[in-house]
Amino acid sequence: MECPMCGGAGRILVRLPGGEEVEAACLECLDREAEEAWEEEDEVERLWETGELF
Repeated sequence: MECPMCGGAGRILVRLPGGEEVEAACLECLDREAEEAWEEEDEVERLWETGELF
């Protein structure tokens, strides 16, 4: 997953208050991923309703 904010790596480093560092996807990547999941869910629902799923 490419992202202009993280140089194309799709990950950013988050420093927690205790000093621990955690890798996370950036907001743009997360937003894009969520949008694709909603579109896929809508397609599955449409196929289910039309009987094309099985």
